[in-house]
Amino acid sequence: MLSYNQKHLQIPTPSEHNWIEDHRDDYYLKDPDQWLDELPQPFRMIDKLIGHIIDNAWENIEKREAEREAENLKIKPPTREATEEVQLPGNLNCFANIVDGKNIFAGMSEGVAILNQEDHTIKSLWRMEGVEIIALQVRHVGGQLYLLAARDDMGVARLLFSYGDLTSLVKVFNAFDNVSEKVICSKFEISESGDYAGLTLEGKGEYWLEVYRLQKDNWAQELDQFEKLMTLNGQTGQFNQPNIQDIKLSPTVLVMKQRYKQITDYIWKNPFDALQKLDDSNIIGTGQNHVISTQQWIEEKKIFEEMYESYLSKDTTEESEEKQSQATFHFINLGRILPVGLEQKTQAGIPNALCLWWNGSHILFHYVLKIPVGKEKIELEPKADIVWPNASPITCSTVKVCASLLVVALVDGTVTIWDLYLGIPISVLTVSTDSIIQTLHFLESDFCVPFGLSDEYRKVQILITCKNGEAYLATATKHTEGRIFTLRERNEEPGNTISGVALVPKLSKFLLIFTTGTIALFDFTGKDVLCHFILPFPYVTASPWEPVFAFDRDGNFLFIKGLKTMNEDSPNRNENRSLLFAFSLLFVFPRDRCTKEKELIQPPSQNTWEVRCEHFLQDRLNSLKSRNEEMTRCWNQLQHHAKLVSERRQAK
Repeated sequence: MLSYNQKHLQIPTPSEHNWIEDHRDDYYLKDPDQWLDELPQPFRMIDKLIGHIIDNAWENIEKREAEREAENLKIKPPTREATEEVQLPGNLNCFANIVDGKNIFAGMSEGVAILNQEDHTIKSLWRMEGVEIIALQVRHVGGQLYLLAARDDMGVARLLFSYGDLTSLVKVFNAFDNVSEKVICSKFEISESGDYAGLTLEGKGEYWLEVYRLQKDNWAQELDQFEKLMTLNGQTGQFNQPNIQDIKLSPTVLVMKQRYKQITDYIWKNPFDALQKLDDSNIIGTGQNHVISTQQWIEEKKIFEEMYESYLSKDTTEESEEKQSQATFHFINLGRILPVGLEQKTQAGIPNALCLWWNGSHILFHYVLKIPVGKEKIELEPKADIVWPNASPITCSTVKVCASLLVVALVDGTVTIWDLYLGIPISVLTVSTDSIIQTLHFLESDFCVPFGLSDEYRKVQILITCKNGEAYLATATKHTEGRIFTLRERNEEPGNTISGVALVPKLSKFLLIFTTGTIALFDFTGKDVLCHFILPFPYVTASPWEPVFAFDRDGNFLFIKGLKTMNEDSPNRNENRSLLFAFSLLFVFPRDRCTKEKELIQPPSQNTWEVRCEHFLQDRLNSLKSRNEEMTRCWNQLQHHAKLVSERRQAK
């Protein structure tokens, strides 16, 4: 046999060809045909291999048949068809968050469309040729004024406003004339109150975050005056009506600019010089000021990779470097950990802090947002006021501003629920170690609001989904161990992963959209599917990896974008194939059985510095008894430990 065949093809050792002759007396031939069918080598070996393949194939066939029969015996969930088709002027790319029960905002191929929530008709339209909006966020800042954070497919961030029937542009943040100076925006968000806007930008190999102060109160007054001017001109019969584009709104103010800082080589000669860089030593550093040489970094990395070689992949470093460009930030309100920002009456109700983390990093930064007064100049790149290091890199996070809650998920499957007002963790849960946590969603919680007393703490519930298709419900309360309930187990089918998650407003239900195009509605009380939403033929779920869908504020309708499947020989292949379908949930579940009747605790208005001190002193006075009990318990544990140590020493 040739050498290369012996190297790459492993042939089993042949058995003796004359084993029947040697054991003729002990051998009992059950099949007479086998006397004539004895094959010489290597044909007998080939026959054995073919028989093994056939046996394995037959086992797989029986297994699939059993699974198919078990699937047929299951009770199939009901299917719901679309109740309405909504025609839109162009291709639908995204929906904005629902802020009230009047309007639905949608990002289109050439602008933004505003739909009436009652009859689903086009109420207003802002057009701009060549601008395809792919991400949209809306904030209702009072009265008729809405602020829109729009981002197009070229990475350009635009701030729009909607006032009554008027919609216009406020500012383009990263406009560029030269391609070499192009700056791409990867995320554009507005704070819940509409006072700040944050952008994550990328350009020339650098990544940074910019935070702007929005003059929403001045804009409301300026637009109100413009509306009165238009009404007055209409009553007097003047034909030259003012143009909405001519309004000069108050400019935005840049208040922060944070760049991604990677830990580099040391620049200090000794630890004393590094410590001198810190203005205050009462916070945890970020690791920038160190005395570790390049050779030490290389040796530590080599030792780490050798120890955990079986757990690391070759592409881990490359993936982490690519993801470092993304930054996640949240605007948060006042708390005891950052008790600044409300000394002036004009600052009441405005977020006073921002928390930030970069993808691939395990550090969560907290910054105080300072509002410039008059011609005061503030530091645009301040140091972090608080640094929270974690045991593993952060994968996702979410906040609930009205309750002052922050949830952080790590790569190792750990979820930490923080009370930002007190600055303490409510619960630390281990959710999943097999897959990375993908999304976090707060349920309608009755957790305490800021300035609440200790006896007002109640439970908080979070919907957690993983990349492998698992879904969990985490429940936690203060001073108690949290609980995890499995809503959906891992699906072994390849490609059937979760691509979209949404909570149904005012209902204890949640929606999951899979990459296969399946749209399923689940309940928090069980693992079974309540119903499937199907689109009419020949439409399918558009872009199943990034589906376009939304609920209205009351949870009465579900809107899903469908794409018409067409053959290659179809003559109308250039026409708009997308369509918006509306599913009525009123026919799915009785509203009186599913709607939560309880009254949620309303968050109080932000108070001044004196009132906050009074609340703090009252809370400390009420918790005096519990703190004394905790201190007594701690001393008893220390005394018991010291007694054990002394007994061990005497025994030696």
